[in-house]
Order: sequence, then C-alpha cells, then structure tokens
Amino acid sequence: MKRAACLAIAMAVGSACARRDPGAPQPYPYAHPYPAPHSYPSPYPYPQAPPPQAPTFASYARLDRLSCEAELGRRGIAWARANETPGVLAPVRLRGPLAGVSVHSGLPAAQRERSHNEIVDCRLVLALHDFAAIVASRGVVEMIHMSAYRPQSENGCTPRYVGKQHCAALAIDVGYFKRSDGTTLNVEKDFHGRIGQATCSGYAAPQPPTPIASELWGWVCEAARRRIFNVILTPNHDAQHKNHFHLEIMPDAEWMMIK
Repeated sequence: MKRAACLAIAMAVGSACARRDPGAPQPYPYAHPYPAPHSYPSPYPYPQAPPPQAPTFASYARLDRLSCEAELGRRGIAWARANETPGVLAPVRLRGPLAGVSVHSGLPAAQRERSHNEIVDCRLVLALHDFAAIVASRGVVEMIHMSAYRPQSENGCTPRYVGKQHCAALAIDVGYFKRSDGTTLNVEKDFHGRIGQATCSGYAAPQPPTPIASELWGWVCEAARRRIFNVILTPNHDAQHKNHFHLEIMPDAEWMMIK
C-alpha cells in the first residue's frame, strides 16, 4: 500500500514538472569560471584555427638561415637579405606585406631603406606572418612598430642579450594597427589595461571593455593560443610597455610568457 502511494506521488510530481511553464526562468548551465591551465581564450572567433601540427615559435627558433629563407619563399613572402648585422643570424628586409599587412616602422618611407630599425631576423618574420594573418582577418592592413633590431650601441643591448631579443632582431614592438577603412588602433590609448593585471587567463579583460580594446586583447590572446611567440608583453606588464606589444621569438626556449 505504501509503495503504491509513493509511486502515485512520484507520478504526480513528474506530471507537474512536465507541465512547467515554458516561460519560467531556467537554471543556467554549469560552466567553470576559469579556463583550463595554459589556455588563452579569445573573445573573437577566427576564420581558420591552426591545424594540430601548425608551426610554433619553437619550430621557427630551430631553423637555420637557409631553411628559414626557404620557408619565406614557400610562403610567397617578398624579402631581401640585409647586410651582415652583428648579433643577427638571418637578417632580412621586407619587400612586401605579410598576409596582406604592411609591417614597418614609423619612419618616412624614404628613410626606411637605410634604417637598421627595419631589419628583422627571418625567424621572426615567419612568426609575424602568422600574427599578420590574425589581424588581417579583422581588416588590418598596416602594423607600425617602434623598434625591431637594435645595435649594441642602443639602449638595452648589453652583452647579456647578444643573440636575443632586439639585439638579435628577434623582437619587435608594435604600437599601431591601421585598418583598410582608415581607422587606427593605438595600443597606448586603446588597450585599456593595468600594470599587474592578467592578460589571457581567468577573468582578464580590458577596463573599460570597449570594442577596440577587446579587439586588441583578442589578437594577443589568439597569438598566445597558437603559440606564435615565446614572449608577448603588453601595457599590463610594466610602464616601459605602456604603448606597444613586445613580440619575441627566443632561441632554445620552450616556455611562454604572456603579460
């Protein structure tokens, strides 16, 4: 008797649930608030995810000069060998855009050909080509940098950094992105970060989260997700990086630093 009563109650409850008002608020599906370790979520969907065996900073860093130059040719990148440059394994000058994006310093065009600031190591060019494809999908046609190669006579190129960073033309500081519609994204004014804030993990987000700021953050985090650069430093890192993204390939390094 008790069992029959229990069954009747259960059927009644189930029937009531089945007749629940479809307009009533429904519980939110559970989602963990934190991304998985070492994941770099992007706020924008990108048209082509990298294949499982896509090249990364580590595969680029291992290339010798001839192998790297051969890859430039395979990708159809217009380039020329630069003069032998102290500390640089494979110095090149770009002779055309990367994935449709012109990459250059802010110098007048007539001065760029003679400037050492336009010299980039071939391996960094491959990484920049990958990054350019990301920003090109958002309408960018120019990336303007503040610094690429620095000779030993310039700030920061001490003997400690021979063969690394700007001293080896393996790092570049990008401050501006220009779109085909004429608008310019200025890292210093538009990134909306804060020193010490996380960039691509947890609840990291620009403040205020304007569309342009979210776009800039999205590019950084998409590059991190694809493991294009070993090091990406943003205005969140320190005051020295308040106006640019520092993008770097490091020889003999498997780790990443995104700040």
